[in-house]
Amino acid sequence: MRVDFHASIGEIPRPAWDRMLPGEPEDWNYYKTIEPVAPAAFRVGAISVSDGGRIVACAPIFRVSYRIDTPLQGVMRSAGQWLFERWPRLVSLPIIGIGSPMSDNCSIAFEPELSKTQRQAVFGAMLGKLEELAEAEKSGLVAVKSIDGLAEDLAPAFAARSYTRVTSVPLVMLDLPFATYEDYLGSLRAKTRGYLKRKARANARVRMEHRSSMEGLEQQIFGLYESTLRNSKVDYGDFEKLTPEYFPRVLAALGDSAQLTLCWHEEVLVGFQLSLVGPKRVVTKHIGMKYPEARELNLYFLNWLKMIEFAIQHRIPVVEMGATTYATKLLFGGRIERRWLYFKFRGNVTNRLLRPLTPLFDFERNDPELRALAKQSRAGAPDGEVA
Repeated sequence: MRVDFHASIGEIPRPAWDRMLPGEPEDWNYYKTIEPVAPAAFRVGAISVSDGGRIVACAPIFRVSYRIDTPLQGVMRSAGQWLFERWPRLVSLPIIGIGSPMSDNCSIAFEPELSKTQRQAVFGAMLGKLEELAEAEKSGLVAVKSIDGLAEDLAPAFAARSYTRVTSVPLVMLDLPFATYEDYLGSLRAKTRGYLKRKARANARVRMEHRSSMEGLEQQIFGLYESTLRNSKVDYGDFEKLTPEYFPRVLAALGDSAQLTLCWHEEVLVGFQLSLVGPKRVVTKHIGMKYPEARELNLYFLNWLKMIEFAIQHRIPVVEMGATTYATKLLFGGRIERRWLYFKFRGNVTNRLLRPLTPLFDFERNDPELRALAKQSRAGAPDGEVA
């Protein structure tokens, strides 16, 4: 097997990627499109494994100076910032990883004909080459970001190379096996259904439209995105810092695979949602809203109800609702799906010395909303119960 690094995912033939990951909304075209507009702190590229000249695996990769206090929130994050401002090398170290700073998924593509054992061998070769690059570049950490259930199949490859696992940012997935929007509403608890219908009454005051272009609205949309970041209860640092060029590039390059939903109150743009649409899944990428109008008009609820209606009409069985605001998303019938972060410090001695710090890397443990939901679950309260 031969493992190669690529300065761009464009160096990997698109037919090979599509053969290994068919129908994915975050496809070869998406990753190729966003490379030039990656957040300033990141360098992005790709890695591939070939066998006999045929690509049998590939994935996006990134490099960044990683703040190890990224998972921390609240007072602990403030303490990390205090340290960073005085002794930055205590809380920041160079990292090279598999994944993308602009995706909550880890798109690792494998040749479909590979057996589970063969995939483990191929992935082990990929990790080995990544560690060689980390050694050459003196990166302090090697990581695999936001990997889903595939992690269980690849567990022997991670174990063989002594990787540590913690939870990454989980996502909410909404299954929609319904013939009509009314059937979906009928599947909810009566109390929840009534609650959402009350929220939807704001429809009369909001005009919503789908677009494949944002021409003339670029500054407004990016301003709404930044407004929502400022109102968020969590902060994931560099991983949330999109550039203004991100949104128009995605819409221009992806065509019908990208959808922009706009929310208007009279003649004022008060909200948007950008989604990637595939035959089997809609990935909701980013949302932006104007405050306090967003709360007054129930924009968050209207956005999701409109997306659910769209998915059902187009027979798309799953909506990936993304991270954060978990309790609200569970109201719609969503389920929390875990993502994992595997990492390894460069050097066996360093790994042993820093292993006690593992809880600092665990995103679920450090998210106040997820801790509250776990406590509620232990107390026996039903998920998504409306207060």
